[in-house]
Amino acid sequence: MKTRTLLFALFIFSLFLWQSCSAPKSLVKLEPAQETTKWLYGQGFARDSIFGIIYEVGFDHVIDFNYLFDLDITNRSNLNILIDPKDFYYIPLNDSLQPMANEYFQALDPEKEIENIEKKLAVTESRRKNNIALSFVGLGVDIATAAITATDDNPNNDFLRTDMFDAVQISNTTNEFEAADLNELHESWSKSTIRKTTLEPGYSMKGKVFFPFFHDAKYLQLVFPVDNQDVRILFQQKYIPAN
Repeated sequence: MKTRTLLFALFIFSLFLWQSCSAPKSLVKLEPAQETTKWLYGQGFARDSIFGIIYEVGFDHVIDFNYLFDLDITNRSNLNILIDPKDFYYIPLNDSLQPMANEYFQALDPEKEIENIEKKLAVTESRRKNNIALSFVGLGVDIATAAITATDDNPNNDFLRTDMFDAVQISNTTNEFEAADLNELHESWSKSTIRKTTLEPGYSMKGKVFFPFFHDAKYLQLVFPVDNQDVRILFQQKYIPAN
């Protein structure tokens, strides 16, 4: 028995030692390959335009295997222009600025993301309502059990109890936490991202855009369609050791 305990302790220690000695991950940085036209709190922005539509783009960070960019879009043309993030994409390039894949990578569509979150919220709300109904059932069972315990002469029933009500309460709390997280996520996607918008002359908009992460790319060629032309902005991807 002592031998098993010692071996288990050594196993836990080896896991802890392995985790402690593992190398930290490198930091991913994207820097504008063209002239940086603006700095904002240490964040460099690159700028390009076509037909009077101006795009200023700055890299924020990588989160959940996605690149996060900040965009500032200004319409100085005489026409309304439709801005739709699902039309944004990038091409991964190698050191020679040649495409590394036979496909491009589209930005995440905020409208789809918001719709998916709303579906999850609906499921969470349905669970909450079901748990409320179950809580009344559980409460009724507890009351009935208490009555049986108080009136039954059988000593084997003295400690007869049910945990249904407690389990429902725990489930309700879990749903509340899940709903709070989803509501915060919904708020972020709704208020912080670039969303499908008709941008009128003389107006501008700003927000965040997510693109899927591509580990091996040396450069990212970001493409923002404007009518039958494109605004293209090049970023260089660098890995900075964390130690």
